[in-house]
Amino acid sequence: MTVNSLSKLLEPLSREEFLASCWGQTFRHVRGGAGKFARLMPWRTLNEILRRHRLDYPRLRLVREGETQPAASCLRYAAARRGRGPIPRLKPVELNEQLRRGATLVLDAVDELSEPTEELAAALEHAFRESVQINCYAGWQSSPGFDLHFDRHDVFILQVAGRKRWSVYGETRPHPVGDDIEAAARPGGPPLWEGVLEDGDLLYMPRGCWHVAVPLNEPTLHLTVGVHRRTGLDFLRWLAARMRASEAFRADLPRLTPEADLASHAARLRGELLDAWDDRLLARYLAEYDAEAMPRARPSLPWAAAGVLPDAAGALVRWTPPRPVELKAAGGVVEFSANRVRWRFAEPALAVLAPLAERRVCTVGELCEAAAGRLDERTVRTFLRELLLRGLVAIVDA
Repeated sequence: MTVNSLSKLLEPLSREEFLASCWGQTFRHVRGGAGKFARLMPWRTLNEILRRHRLDYPRLRLVREGETQPAASCLRYAAARRGRGPIPRLKPVELNEQLRRGATLVLDAVDELSEPTEELAAALEHAFRESVQINCYAGWQSSPGFDLHFDRHDVFILQVAGRKRWSVYGETRPHPVGDDIEAAARPGGPPLWEGVLEDGDLLYMPRGCWHVAVPLNEPTLHLTVGVHRRTGLDFLRWLAARMRASEAFRADLPRLTPEADLASHAARLRGELLDAWDDRLLARYLAEYDAEAMPRARPSLPWAAAGVLPDAAGALVRWTPPRPVELKAAGGVVEFSANRVRWRFAEPALAVLAPLAERRVCTVGELCEAAAGRLDERTVRTFLRELLLRGLVAIVDA
C-alpha cells in the first residue's frame, strides 16, 4: 500500500470524520493493517540513509531517558581538504553499543532524504496548507527516549515496524507556543489513554498534548509527522510588517510630551490599525502565507540546466507549488500566486495549468491533448519549457 495522501494516511478513519472531530481538538488512535507504513521507511532505507549521507548532530542524535547523548557517542569528525569544516562520519560500533544500552536513534527531516516520506509530506502540506516535517525514531530496548512532554505542533505517529507503548495525558495549557509567557503544568492525573501501537497503527495528537512512549524490548521504528500550524501571533507579526507602510506607525512615539498628546497619538495608531483591519484581512494573510511557501527542491537535471524539454511525449511533468493555487482567468489573462511570485500568462495557458495545478503527474503528450484546439503542440512545449525554467514544474521522468 502506498500512503501518499491524507485519506490513505487515516484509513480506515475517513478524512471528513477526522477533520470534524479530531483535528486540533483531541487525540485519536487508528488501527491499521500490518505493513501499512512499511514503504515509507523500511529498515533497509534507514540503513542506506545512515550509510550514504553526512548526517551531523543534532539532526542525527541519540536520546536515552530524556537525555540527549553527546555527538561523539555515534559520530566522529574527519578533517576536510582545502580548509573546509570537519566532515561528520558515523561510528557504527559505538552507535550499535548505544542502541543496545537503550538509546533511541532520532533522525530529523527524513522527508528530505527519502522519496516516499517526501511525497507524503508534500501531500499533507497541500492538504493542511501548513509546513510539514517528518522525523524518524528507532529503538531496541525498554528505555524511553524522551520523558513525558508535549509538542508545539500537531503530530501524527506512524508505527512503521515493531511496537511501542504510548501514554497520552491531554493538554494542561491550550495552544502552547514557543517562548510562552507561562509554562504548561505537568499533568497530575492518570493518562487519558494507554495502549500499544502495533505495526501499521496511527496516533494523532494536537499541539500541547502530553505524552510518553516506551519501546518493548524489540526493534521498533516510527515516524512522527509534524504539522506546524499558523496562529494569531503569526498573523499579528505579518500585520505589524504591513503597518510599516503607515507614516503614523513609523513615527517616533511621543514620550516627552503631555499625557493628552500620548492619548491623541494612540488614537491615531488605533484608527489606522482598524482601517487596515477589515473583514478580509485574515483571508489575505492566509493567501499570502500560501503564496510565500517555497517548493521542495526538484532540480530536473539535465533538462532544466540545458534549458530544454524532453523530446518524448511520455516525459512526466509535475507541478511544484506546495500549496493549492487559485487560477483566475479574466480579461484575456490567467493569474495566480505561487512560489513568492504573482504570475500572469495569456488565458489559453489555462488549458495546461489547470491539470497541473490539480497535482496530477502528467505526460507532455497529455498536456498537449488537453490544450488541443487552443494551443498547438509546439506552443505547449514552449510554454512547458518556460514553466520548467521558472521552477513551476519539474521533470519526473523521461
